[in-house]
Amino acid sequence: MKLCALTQSYADTGGGVRTMIHAERDRFRAMPGAEHVLIVPGAEDTVTRDGNLTTYTIRSPFVPGSSVYRLLLRSRAVLRILEAEKPDVIEAHCAYNLPWTAMLHRRRHGGIVSGVYMTDLPVAYVETPLRPRVGRRLAGAARAVTESYVRRLYRRCDVVVGISPVIRQRLVDLGVEHAECVPLGVDLDTFHPSRRSPALRSTHGVTGDALMFVYAGRLDGEKRPDIVLEAFAQVRASATHDALRNAVLVMAGDGPMRPRLEERGAEIGNVRVLDFVQDRLELATLLASADVYVSGMPHETFGLSVVEAQACGLPVVGVRAGAMVDRVADGDDGFLVTPDSPADMAARIMDTDPACWPAMGARARRRVGQEFSWDRTFQRLLTLYREALDARGS
Repeated sequence: MKLCALTQSYADTGGGVRTMIHAERDRFRAMPGAEHVLIVPGAEDTVTRDGNLTTYTIRSPFVPGSSVYRLLLRSRAVLRILEAEKPDVIEAHCAYNLPWTAMLHRRRHGGIVSGVYMTDLPVAYVETPLRPRVGRRLAGAARAVTESYVRRLYRRCDVVVGISPVIRQRLVDLGVEHAECVPLGVDLDTFHPSRRSPALRSTHGVTGDALMFVYAGRLDGEKRPDIVLEAFAQVRASATHDALRNAVLVMAGDGPMRPRLEERGAEIGNVRVLDFVQDRLELATLLASADVYVSGMPHETFGLSVVEAQACGLPVVGVRAGAMVDRVADGDDGFLVTPDSPADMAARIMDTDPACWPAMGARARRRVGQEFSWDRTFQRLLTLYREALDARGS
């Protein structure tokens, strides 16, 4: 099988799409007779080959207002690569022009197109950001138009993958009846509590029985890192327990909110804003060295960073919305609070005996080990692809 992963949602500073594709490539590398092609935007047109893995970057401008993601608008360049490579499966990880390019190639040369749906596009990227600007009614109308687009696009895909039960049901409700649920996975050997490093804790100023909170992800409005930061400020100001008064918050990531977070963090004290951690082992060490993972993201569609933190033995304080409801067993391996409420998040943290966090983290690790595996993810994907290829006679 030759598989081509095609996406605009790819950057050196990570994200769920990048993590999934690289986990997929690791498995293709070990598959006899298999090839994996990756087409993504970049600063220049390049092609690199590493055994049975090939990577194309297509010169593309940055998304306006972003220094991370790029707009891959050169569909003809993509089509030329597809015609040269002739993949059996084209795996589209975004919902813009590229899936349509993949379908044009399918019409001319055969094969199948898989649509991997990782984000509730009409809600997360249309209605929610528009509502404060244009009001509920117009934002709702824009959402309806986008829902119609999503339905029209994904009905044309041979395979449709929703990365969580919530996302899969959302697609079905939109009229994409053949959508399947294939959860993402986690490398349980890399993301392991044994990576905990007292030296790293010391580097970040964590001393004695002080707690270390951690957040890893994009520093932008969608992810709500400011909610996490303001909750931490309230904990530092009002906690009665030394472990919380002396706590440290480490935020790892890049994005447009970083300067503001650094400035506010300096005012609060005990806040460390780090660069995005690209190396997976380094990220695992950071997570395992913390005590609690905190996220304010209300539109999480899977929560890969959350699962990785849980695999490292961390309890999670998240929000009662999106896929976070599936990832965190409220009161057992973490807590869920009201979205966009630093006060609620801070109160829940302060109401918890610091001695309870390790046991909650151990339960989180056990649950992730039972439910999530990259090997299981890709075995299911390959089965779906082979069945679709057989159905098309490819």
